[in-house]
Formats: sequence, C-alpha cells, structure tokens
Amino acid sequence: MGIRFKEVSHEYPSYSKTMYKAIQNISLDIEAKDEFIALVGHTGSGKSTLAKHMNALIFPTSGTVEIFGNEITKKRNKKIKYNNIRQKVGLVFQFPEYQLFEETVEKDIMFGPLNFKVSHEEAKKMALSALNMVGLDKSYLERNPFNLSGGEKKRVSVAGILAIDPEILVLDEPTSGLDPAGKHIMMDLFREIHEKTGKTVIIITHDMDLVYQYFNRVIVLKDGELTFDGSPDALFRSDILESNHLDLPNTIKTLKFLKDEYKLDIDIYKKTVEEAAMEINEVMSDE
Repeated sequence: MGIRFKEVSHEYPSYSKTMYKAIQNISLDIEAKDEFIALVGHTGSGKSTLAKHMNALIFPTSGTVEIFGNEITKKRNKKIKYNNIRQKVGLVFQFPEYQLFEETVEKDIMFGPLNFKVSHEEAKKMALSALNMVGLDKSYLERNPFNLSGGEKKRVSVAGILAIDPEILVLDEPTSGLDPAGKHIMMDLFREIHEKTGKTVIIITHDMDLVYQYFNRVIVLKDGELTFDGSPDALFRSDILESNHLDLPNTIKTLKFLKDEYKLDIDIYKKTVEEAAMEINEVMSDE
C-alpha cells in the first residue's frame, strides 16, 4: 500500500474565529504502483488539502495518514524522516512559479536531487533525464525558467519532481490555463510516464472530458467529504453529478442532446470526439 487515509479530517482557522473543516473523515487507499487517478470536486471541496496530506506537507487534525508505512498524525513524530516521504510522493503545485526559483532550468531541476544528497554530477544527469521525460531537450538547460511559455514552465516544474524519482506523482491542476491541444499534450505525457514507469499518478482536475478519456479511477470530494470512488464510466452513468456540482463530458452531453431531441437510438457513452462521430455516422446510416 502506498497511501492510506484513515478517518482523516483537517481544519483551518477561519475569519469568523471558528475552524473551517477542509476535509472530513476521509478513508481511502491508494496503491504504490499502477494507478492513474483523477481527484475532482468543485472549488473548495478539499482537493488540494487532501493532496498535501499525501506527502505530509500538512498533518491531519484527526485521523491517520499512512504513507509507505509511516503513520502521520496531528502530532509530529521525530522518528519519521519527512524528507524521505516527500521523495517517495512528489507533489507538483498548480502554479509553476511556486516551484521555479533558480536562474536556469538545469539548476531548478537539480535542486531536488541535490537536496537528497546526490552528487553534483549525478544530479546533472538526473536533470537531463527528467527534462527528456517531459518532452524537452537539453537546449532548455541553460534557459531562464521565467522566460518560458506557460506550458514549458509546467513541464519544467514536473521535471523538477520527476528528477527525485518519486514512487507516486501528485499534480494539482497541471492542465489549467492551457488550450485544448495543450491539455491533451500534457495528459498524453502523464499517461506515458505512468505506463513506462508504473508510477501511480494522481491528478487534480476540473476537466470532465479529460477525466472520462484518460483515467481509470476517480475520487470525488464535496464540501470536504468523499462522495465517490470508482471508475469514470460508473461516475458518468450515476445520478450524483448534479449534487456534486459536476458536469458531463462534452461527448456525452452532445450525444444525449441528439438522442433526446431527435429520438435517436444512440449510445451516448463515447469518450472521444472521434468515437462520438463514428456513433453518429452509424446511427444515421441505419435511419
């Protein structure tokens, strides 16, 4: 088992001088390998708070998080090496600027390995390897990360975490701000990393099209509570979407409209535009 949440809650101080419950009584298991998980929910549902618990960036107010055999509770345990936990579970923040701070891409990516006492020469090799994993070549090594495009910054921030070779990779909204083509490029990249390395990848996203097309497991939060944990197909065939403030993927929405409006005998559960187009063509040819 990679990560296990046991009745975990987390509270933050609020402006009203009461405690705001960000997550409540969360219990779930995440395997150390071979999972590709979407973490979804409306704004303020607790997704980022849950993700920060996955590498002990914050501690639970109550309950226990077990991370690769280390039990994390509200009280800091001096026997636990938290840096080791953060090497096993790498967290990529939503905004690359929160992670990029060095004057060159190479130095930024090298920071993690050097922090884990890797030699300078080995860290350079790891930086280049990680850069290649995210689809960038060595010409980027000497570039200033703040002069890169938004998509390139996201790739470099991911490379900085990949360089420490985490067993589980957690990414907070990695496709936000990208155009549709850019989103699919990034998702293809994450899926390729997952398939080639076997790493468990957990991605926070609001994009239901990506959830339906790419993931094999979806965890849904609403107001800090776990409301669904299963396959995307089961989620989009269920009746919980509206109550969880979630939308249907565009393919299902479009096919459902055609089915209802024109009384077509059509399978609305198609994941891609290409599959939806084929379904429409087949139905129309039979009419």
